Amino acid sequence: MELKKYRRIAGLTQEELARKSGVDVTLISRFERGHRRRLSYDNIVRLAHALNLEPEELVPVTPKSVSTR
Repeated sequence: MELKKYRRIAGLTQEELARKSGVDVTLISRFERGHRRRLSYDNIVRLAHALNLEPEELVPVTPKSVSTR
């Protein structure tokens, strides 16, 4: 997933994306830096909608890309 790319295209900081999506800024930061490889589907949906994207545009949904936790 290219979250950082889409966030920058939207002109948002990590903090702004966190506020807009309801996803913790630490989670966004860790994901963008590669310290976390999976996000829950709920968080993918929240981030995608905050970026005016469909979830499938943000990340191809595969078993390896989505955590069920």
